[in-house]
Amino acid sequence: MFAFLLQLVAQTLRRPKIAAETVLGFDLDRRSLWAALGLVSVVSVLFTEFTLLFVPAEMVAEQGPFPSSPLLLGLVIWGLLVLSVFITHYVGRVFDGQGQLDQSLKTVIWMQVVLLSLQVVQIGLFLISPVIAILFGWIGALYVFYVFLEFVRILHEFRSLGLVFAGAIVSLIGLMFGIALAIGLIAAVFGLEVGANV
Repeated sequence: MFAFLLQLVAQTLRRPKIAAETVLGFDLDRRSLWAALGLVSVVSVLFTEFTLLFVPAEMVAEQGPFPSSPLLLGLVIWGLLVLSVFITHYVGRVFDGQGQLDQSLKTVIWMQVVLLSLQVVQIGLFLISPVIAILFGWIGALYVFYVFLEFVRILHEFRSLGLVFAGAIVSLIGLMFGIALAIGLIAAVFGLEVGANV
């Protein structure tokens, strides 16, 4: 199973169209998909905290845009992934996309898995050069964004990648508002300031 996932990650980066057809064809019920979304949120927090152990102190901002508490960070990541699922689905529908919500779930979950895989490589690069590691992170994120667009094109049966890109811009605008709202709501609920430790 693990070997299959690694092969699928590699295929996702090399041939996103073929990988998209494989991932979107997974026979998983919606409850399992939501559980998987929660799982990748937790793993994302663990990876983030572990990665920070290798980042030089002078490169870590004291006050960042996300909560420094692992609990709050986990809630924010989960909330952003949920927003990404619904934005991917409904914005695609606005542009006459044919995809189903479960397919958007699969896409968002798998993109997070791919990002986590790249983060493992990034951790290794931090041992060699933090600058190279950070550069790799940015390049990797941009490439995964392109892969995400290809997945969205397949799931919504769009013919043009340009149409997908236009939808993605709308999605990003909505996601930015979602980020601000999610962080504000979580901080308000817990009575904490963003960036403060619990």
